[in-house]
Parts: sequence; structure tokens; C-alpha cells
Amino acid sequence: MSAFEQNKIYSLSENRKGKENGECRFRYTLQEDCLRFYFDVKDCDILSPYTEDNDDIWKADAVEVFISPDGDLKNYKELEVSPFGVRFYGHIYNENGKKPQLTKQEPPFTAKAELTEEGYRVEMVLPVSALEGFDAEKMKFNAFRLDKKPNKRRQLLYALSPTFCKKFHRPAYFK
Repeated sequence: MSAFEQNKIYSLSENRKGKENGECRFRYTLQEDCLRFYFDVKDCDILSPYTEDNDDIWKADAVEVFISPDGDLKNYKELEVSPFGVRFYGHIYNENGKKPQLTKQEPPFTAKAELTEEGYRVEMVLPVSALEGFDAEKMKFNAFRLDKKPNKRRQLLYALSPTFCKKFHRPAYFK
């Protein structure tokens, strides 16, 4: 089982320095037939122009989960959801832990996104049957938030388990 406890609420931390900021809360549950991932995000300037599933939503505001269903850190899935419910799904092959190769796939998960007074909330529901080789005792994952800033070219990155660099695709930090 992942090192992250089910139903425990975690605050994501700034990805490069690891400082917790309290703007994104995360929790997950594993039920018999599905994994559920929950994000509650504070964001006063939501930016996400994407409207179609598998658009490059990581270029704007979004939340993500990278999951290795069997603990093999070379192969994992990427699930993303925009604040408006647009989904992204892909298979990642990452032989050296630094250079991911992405194959987009039809999203096998559902997502519910809703705007809140302080930002937005997302729930992802992923059937474990969609994860080839799923083993609850071996699975590892990490959760992320991308926060695109208006009128600036920068994007702030937050992680459940920070990777201490400019990228999320560092499977060594999955737990």
C-alpha cells in the first residue's frame, strides 16, 4: 500500500523547496473497485482555457495524480483534471526516471470539478480495472497542483511529495 494514508488530509507543498502553503488539500480512498482522489484548491485567479479531454491542460491550472499501479516506477499513469472538469490521461514510460515518454489514452476515469468561493474542488474516480497489474500493496503515486499566474509566464508547482526541481516526472518521489 502507498505510504500515504487513506482518508488523511494532506496539504501539498511548493515543489522546488518543499514548503507547505495550505492552498491545496488532498486525500484519497481505495475502495474495492476504484481509487478516488480529492483536491480542494484555493485559487483566486483560475486560468484554464482548455475544453477537450486530452488537451494539454498542464499548461494552465490543473491537478494531477501520477500512479504506478504495481510499483514499477518506469511505467505509470498520469491523470489530470482542470478546474472545469476537462480530463487528461496518459501512459508514461520513464526508463531513467527523468525523461518521460507519454502516450495519450482515452481517460478511463470520471471527474467532477466545481468552483468554490475560494477556488475549486475536484474528485477523480478511477476504476482499478483500468490499471493493468494493479496491486494495492505495491502501488505508488504522487499528487500535484499546477497554478498558472495571469499576465506572467510562470506557473507555480505544488506536490504531495515534492521533487525539488522544475518537473513532476520524478518517479523516485512516488510513495
